[in-house]
Amino acid sequence: MIATSDTAAAPAKLHAPAGRDTLSDARRMRAPRIALRPSWVLQAFLLVGVLIAAAAFFTTLVSWLGAWRATPPALALGAAGLLAFQVWHRAQPAFIDIGTDRFAAFSRAGACLVDGRLVGASQWGAALLALVVEDGGRRKTLLVAADSLDAESFRILAVSARSASGRASG
Repeated sequence: MIATSDTAAAPAKLHAPAGRDTLSDARRMRAPRIALRPSWVLQAFLLVGVLIAAAAFFTTLVSWLGAWRATPPALALGAAGLLAFQVWHRAQPAFIDIGTDRFAAFSRAGACLVDGRLVGASQWGAALLALVVEDGGRRKTLLVAADSLDAESFRILAVSARSASGRASG
Protein backbone atom coordinates (compact mmCIF):
# COMPACT_ATOMS: atom_id res chain seq x y z
CA MET A 1 0.00 0.00 0.00
CA ILE A 2 1.34 3.41 -0.97
CA ALA A 3 1.19 6.30 1.48
CA THR A 4 -0.88 9.19 0.25
CA SER A 5 0.21 12.78 0.53
CA ASP A 6 -2.37 13.33 3.32
CA THR A 7 -0.65 10.93 5.72
CA ALA A 8 2.88 11.89 4.71
CA ALA A 9 2.23 15.60 5.23
CA ALA A 10 0.53 15.17 8.62
CA PRO A 11 2.26 17.32 11.25
CA ALA A 12 3.96 15.64 14.18
CA LYS A 13 1.61 17.44 16.60
CA LEU A 14 -1.32 15.29 15.46
CA HIS A 15 0.43 12.17 16.71
CA ALA A 16 1.06 13.64 20.17
CA PRO A 17 -1.46 13.11 22.99
CA ALA A 18 -4.37 15.54 23.09
CA GLY A 19 -3.40 18.95 24.40
CA ARG A 20 0.33 18.33 24.13
CA ASP A 21 2.68 20.25 21.88
CA THR A 22 5.80 18.25 21.10
CA LEU A 23 7.76 21.39 20.23
CA SER A 24 7.04 22.92 23.64
CA ASP A 25 8.03 19.67 25.34
CA ALA A 26 11.39 19.76 23.55
CA ARG A 27 11.94 23.38 24.63
CA ARG A 28 11.01 22.56 28.23
CA MET A 29 13.59 19.81 28.44
CA ARG A 30 16.33 22.22 27.39
CA ALA A 31 15.44 24.92 29.94
CA PRO A 32 18.52 25.70 32.00
CA ARG A 33 18.40 24.85 35.67
CA ILE A 34 19.35 27.77 37.86
CA ALA A 35 21.00 26.80 41.14
CA LEU A 36 19.93 28.71 44.24
CA ARG A 37 22.05 29.24 47.34
CA PRO A 38 20.41 29.57 50.76
CA SER A 39 19.66 33.25 51.34
CA TRP A 40 21.54 34.50 54.38
CA VAL A 41 19.40 37.64 54.47
CA LEU A 42 16.08 35.77 54.61
CA GLN A 43 17.46 33.36 57.21
CA ALA A 44 18.73 36.21 59.37
CA PHE A 45 15.40 38.06 59.19
CA LEU A 46 13.47 34.93 60.17
CA LEU A 47 15.79 34.11 63.06
CA VAL A 48 15.66 37.68 64.36
CA GLY A 49 11.86 37.53 64.07
CA VAL A 50 11.77 34.36 66.19
CA LEU A 51 14.00 35.99 68.81
CA ILE A 52 11.87 39.15 68.89
CA ALA A 53 8.68 37.09 69.25
CA ALA A 54 10.14 35.06 72.14
CA ALA A 55 11.42 38.22 73.86
CA ALA A 56 8.06 39.98 73.42
CA PHE A 57 6.25 36.94 74.83
CA PHE A 58 8.64 36.86 77.78
CA THR A 59 8.19 40.57 78.56
CA THR A 60 4.40 40.15 78.39
CA LEU A 61 4.41 37.22 80.83
CA VAL A 62 6.97 38.72 83.25
CA SER A 63 4.52 41.28 84.58
CA TRP A 64 2.00 38.55 85.50
CA LEU A 65 4.14 35.54 86.37
CA GLY A 66 7.58 36.85 87.28
CA ALA A 67 10.87 36.15 85.51
CA TRP A 68 11.34 32.52 86.63
CA ARG A 69 7.84 31.41 85.69
CA ALA A 70 7.81 33.33 82.38
CA THR A 71 11.08 31.80 81.14
CA PRO A 72 9.85 28.25 80.27
CA PRO A 73 6.91 29.38 78.06
CA ALA A 74 9.13 31.93 76.30
CA LEU A 75 11.79 29.29 75.68
CA ALA A 76 9.11 26.90 74.40
CA LEU A 77 7.88 29.56 71.97
CA GLY A 78 11.46 30.17 70.81
CA ALA A 79 12.02 26.43 70.32
CA ALA A 80 8.79 26.12 68.32
CA GLY A 81 9.89 29.06 66.18
CA LEU A 82 13.28 27.44 65.56
CA LEU A 83 11.61 24.16 64.57
CA ALA A 84 9.38 26.05 62.14
CA PHE A 85 12.50 27.76 60.78
CA GLN A 86 14.12 24.36 60.17
CA VAL A 87 11.02 23.12 58.31
CA TRP A 88 11.00 26.28 56.20
CA HIS A 89 14.73 26.00 55.49
CA ARG A 90 14.40 22.39 54.29
CA ALA A 91 11.46 23.30 52.04
CA GLN A 92 13.40 25.96 50.12
CA PRO A 93 14.18 25.15 46.49
CA ALA A 94 17.71 24.43 45.39
CA PHE A 95 17.11 24.64 41.63
CA ILE A 96 14.57 26.41 39.44
CA ASP A 97 13.62 26.02 35.79
CA ILE A 98 11.89 28.84 33.98
CA GLY A 99 10.55 28.47 30.46
CA THR A 100 8.12 30.27 28.21
CA ASP A 101 5.04 28.65 29.73
CA ARG A 102 6.37 26.68 32.72
CA PHE A 103 8.07 27.33 36.03
CA ALA A 104 9.41 24.57 38.26
CA ALA A 105 11.30 24.48 41.56
CA PHE A 106 13.22 21.46 42.83
CA SER A 107 14.64 20.46 46.21
CA ARG A 108 18.26 19.41 46.73
CA ALA A 109 17.14 15.77 46.48
CA GLY A 110 15.58 16.45 43.07
CA ALA A 111 11.94 16.35 44.20
CA CYS A 112 9.66 18.78 42.39
CA LEU A 113 8.33 21.36 44.87
CA VAL A 114 6.23 23.37 42.43
CA ASP A 115 5.55 22.98 38.72
CA GLY A 116 3.14 25.21 36.86
CA ARG A 117 2.53 28.53 35.16
CA LEU A 118 3.71 31.86 36.49
CA VAL A 119 0.63 33.96 37.16
CA GLY A 120 2.27 36.87 38.92
CA ALA A 121 5.61 38.32 39.83
CA SER A 122 6.64 41.34 41.81
CA GLN A 123 10.01 42.66 42.86
CA TRP A 124 10.93 44.71 45.89
CA GLY A 125 13.90 46.85 45.00
CA ALA A 126 16.90 44.87 43.97
CA ALA A 127 16.64 42.47 46.91
CA LEU A 128 13.60 40.20 46.64
CA LEU A 129 11.50 38.61 43.93
CA ALA A 130 8.10 37.08 44.72
CA LEU A 131 6.85 34.57 42.15
CA VAL A 132 3.26 33.33 42.17
CA VAL A 133 2.95 29.93 40.50
CA GLU A 134 -0.32 28.16 39.73
CA ASP A 135 0.28 24.47 40.37
CA GLY A 136 -2.70 22.23 39.72
CA GLY A 137 -5.29 24.87 40.59
CA ARG A 138 -3.44 26.01 43.72
CA ARG A 139 -1.34 29.14 43.90
CA LYS A 140 2.02 29.06 45.63
CA THR A 141 4.35 31.97 46.28
CA LEU A 142 8.08 31.49 46.02
CA LEU A 143 10.47 34.10 47.40
CA VAL A 144 13.83 34.43 45.70
CA ALA A 145 16.31 36.73 47.42
CA ALA A 146 18.99 38.51 45.44
CA ASP A 147 21.75 36.95 47.56
CA SER A 148 20.64 33.45 46.56
CA LEU A 149 22.01 33.87 43.01
CA ASP A 150 24.48 36.04 41.17
CA ALA A 151 23.32 39.50 40.06
CA GLU A 152 23.01 38.64 36.36
CA SER A 153 20.96 35.48 37.01
CA PHE A 154 18.67 37.41 39.39
CA ARG A 155 18.10 40.09 36.74
CA ILE A 156 17.38 37.50 34.05
CA LEU A 157 15.00 35.65 36.37
CA ALA A 158 13.16 38.88 37.25
CA VAL A 159 12.73 39.87 33.61
CA SER A 160 11.70 36.34 32.57
CA ALA A 161 9.24 36.05 35.45
CA ARG A 162 7.58 39.38 34.70
CA SER A 163 7.25 38.62 30.99
CA ALA A 164 6.00 35.07 31.63
CA SER A 165 3.44 36.26 34.16
CA GLY A 166 2.24 38.89 31.66
CA ARG A 167 1.65 36.16 29.08
CA ALA A 168 -0.08 33.91 31.61
CA SER A 169 -2.61 36.55 32.60
CA GLY A 170 -3.22 37.79 29.03
